[in-house]
Amino acid sequence: MDKTIQWPQGEFTIQEAVDLNPALPQAVVRKKLADAMAAKAIVQTQKGNDKVKGKFQLAKTAAGAN
Repeated sequence: MDKTIQWPQGEFTIQEAVDLNPALPQAVVRKKLADAMAAKAIVQTQKGNDKVKGKFQLAKTAAGAN
């Protein structure tokens, strides 16, 4: 049961990724995000805390755009 995740364009929060994949539980989306970060496919662009949500971005968004 290896589901493919659709990532939002540009910078996104975890909630935006969860909203874009409504058929998957939030835990699965978070796990896929952690796996993608470990593989350096996604980078964290802003650290989150209680007041500010963390933001992420695909590492290869600019590469091969043309």
